[in-house]
Amino acid sequence: MKLIFNRLLSLLQHTALLLSIAALGACGTSPPVVDIQPRDVDLSASSIDELLSAARGNSGAEAVRLTIIAMEEMLQFDMLGRASGQAELINDLDGLSDEMQLRAVLIRAEIALRQDQADTALRWLTGSIGSQIETLFEYQPQLQQIYYAKLGDAYQGSNDYIEAASAYIELASKINSTSLLNQTPDSQPEQLAHDRVWAALSKLSDSLMEEFATTTNSYETRGWIELARVIRSEQFSIKSQMDSIDRWRRIWSQHPASSQLPSALMNLRQTWDNRPKHIALILPLKTPAGNAIHEGFLSAYYQALTISREVPRISVYDSSDALSIYSIYNEAVSTGADLIIGPLNKELVNQLQQLEEIPVQTLALNYADDSFTNSSKLMQFGLAPEDEILQAATLAWEAGHRNAAIITPQSDVYLRLQSTFNEIWTNLGGRLVAEATFSGENDYAEVIKRVMAIDSSESRADRLLALLPRNSIEFIPRRRNDIDFIFLIANPREGRQIKPTLAFYFAGNIPVYSLPSIYDGQPNQSADQDLDGIVFTDAPWVLNLTDELKLETSTNLRPAQGPLQRLRAMGVDSFRLYPRLQQLANSEIESLQGVTGKLSMNESGRIHRDLEVARFVNGLATVLEGDLNDSD
Repeated sequence: MKLIFNRLLSLLQHTALLLSIAALGACGTSPPVVDIQPRDVDLSASSIDELLSAARGNSGAEAVRLTIIAMEEMLQFDMLGRASGQAELINDLDGLSDEMQLRAVLIRAEIALRQDQADTALRWLTGSIGSQIETLFEYQPQLQQIYYAKLGDAYQGSNDYIEAASAYIELASKINSTSLLNQTPDSQPEQLAHDRVWAALSKLSDSLMEEFATTTNSYETRGWIELARVIRSEQFSIKSQMDSIDRWRRIWSQHPASSQLPSALMNLRQTWDNRPKHIALILPLKTPAGNAIHEGFLSAYYQALTISREVPRISVYDSSDALSIYSIYNEAVSTGADLIIGPLNKELVNQLQQLEEIPVQTLALNYADDSFTNSSKLMQFGLAPEDEILQAATLAWEAGHRNAAIITPQSDVYLRLQSTFNEIWTNLGGRLVAEATFSGENDYAEVIKRVMAIDSSESRADRLLALLPRNSIEFIPRRRNDIDFIFLIANPREGRQIKPTLAFYFAGNIPVYSLPSIYDGQPNQSADQDLDGIVFTDAPWVLNLTDELKLETSTNLRPAQGPLQRLRAMGVDSFRLYPRLQQLANSEIESLQGVTGKLSMNESGRIHRDLEVARFVNGLATVLEGDLNDSD
């Protein structure tokens, strides 16, 4: 993951480097006056060359010291390649002052971070220098701030969000202490640090949040965790979140975030005031898919109504017979809708995308063929199988698998999905070593034999039997051994026959990954024991048997199997997204936990889902936490 340094790190680093360079000729040990505003200074390539020339004219520690200063300036001018080359020439830090040793380590860490090598940065930041940190920081509070900013970024890049949050909390504390000491009125660095804390906390799962809470006694850390908890518990209602923040502030009145909330929370009032007041919902109500989304949408609407009367007006338009989106869309706009949700039909979404101007904010419920859009007001949300395939492939890769086989039904749609998997898997660095399609129940055995090369083994045996007496040969077929895992696209009925067939042909120990289609959304322990061991991803709505709204809809609406359950969930999320779309578009929030998955928006306005991971265990779909290998 590419790490982008925020303004906090750049601003702090710029000031610290200026202070440390200016202090080279200064006498005494009194701490400098801290000025965390950027200064105007004429740093140029010529000054870097002069420093390097001076370094070449010296030897030992003095040469290294001058090279370090030159490298700091290189990074200020984004001369990454040049700085990296100079860093490789510095191997001996002996003889340098403690401060210069620390600055050298910070340079190496930043170079690693800019090269997307978070683990390397961590080794520099947590090595032998770790035990000397407080001593080294005694007279350099700016270096403290740079250190903890880099440490947080390194942990974030390594997906260790607990440690990242801890480092950013320490960063905020150091900034606050420096500001109080020097009575500097500028709150920008503290604000940016609080935003980094919040971003790291937002990436923690509920279980990791609880783990974090049990391992700290720090007032500041516990306050941050509690703030994250109350916001997460009310994530579907901005109004409830604002009330929760007020209660939190009364309890945690001395907490730094009480006076300087993260930006995402500071903007909640504005987000709420600017929320859409009239939603036009465009769906093909005569189709099962459109009806299921409509059911989910209204279920979420009425749930919101029980919490607050401040819900938007809803107008519903049936697009079942529409060949063109324009008349329905224009009618919705003319009646005053300030948010349009729909259409669902892909062709209608393509038509919408071709408009030169989108007059009002629009959340299409499918993805256009072309990812380019003319308007920032057009956003797209759907149950794209590409998201599901990407997540399954990533899970397999992170589990250490490199050679894949894929088995899918035989049709143009599934061949497209097969091609998508192949592209994603090879881009990750994996190899597709076998692929096969099936066309019916009588086809499974032959397909498995072909994928596992059992048919080749049998052919070799037949050739031997033709040459040798039968009573002198005992034949045991062997499967190929170069397949690390199988990616299976199938429905539950197909999967219940394919998985045992794999075991019959000596492939029962090969991991199998699948898509949500493998599960029909209803617990069926006796039948689904044949699916045991299969890892798949699915919507939280489907896997969570205790979701309050799901239980209510299951009671009040007709029974629905997996596909329609997922479409209902899409309807729920399409309503719950309505006040949050601008937050996602402006990156005020990185993601939102929905019932279709964790939702995030890219720069093209497309919403992507990160689903929950589950495995069939004793016939039951069981949600997994953490590393797949730890769950075996």
